[in-house]
Amino acid sequence: MAMLELKDLRHSYVKQPATEDDWALKQVDMRWEDGGAYALLGPSGCGKTTLLNIISGLVRPTEGRVFFGERDVTDLPTDERNIAQVFQFPVIYDTMTVYDNLAFPLRNRGVSAPEVDSRVREIAAMLDLTEMLGRRASGLTADGKQNHVRRTADGHRSSLKVAPALEIKGTSSGSRRNNDLCDP
Repeated sequence: MAMLELKDLRHSYVKQPATEDDWALKQVDMRWEDGGAYALLGPSGCGKTTLLNIISGLVRPTEGRVFFGERDVTDLPTDERNIAQVFQFPVIYDTMTVYDNLAFPLRNRGVSAPEVDSRVREIAAMLDLTEMLGRRASGLTADGKQNHVRRTADGHRSSLKVAPALEIKGTSSGSRRNNDLCDP
């Protein structure tokens, strides 16, 4: 896994931000080292999801740069960043088998059938799901689904994992102006 560094990062959904209140994500300068455990904490609307979407390449920052190791990935599209994002509320296709859910992202990336099969079986073994591969995913518990989603992300062997599942939303009024995370 690579180091992640954010330099002078800011984002606004306003075309020409004129005031501090126009920034959804105020300036962030962070460095996350390989092997560290990090969490983003703050109330709704403070910029946690915007930050994660910038790191993943779903949103391009208004200002600043994103580095994976020494590589500037700010302008790279999501599919070239070699990164996985795990959502707080996992998306599991209950009508698909556990095998097909694990295989789905790999197939979408054009991974060969033998490699898909190898990775799915490897992941299933790690999760003690081998005996469930032929069953519908609707039989998984909520915890099983979360583990399944994390391992599905692992299935395409990203060098970096971004886990919004660690994102803890506070019980604020939800105002965009309440930027605890974003205020230096």
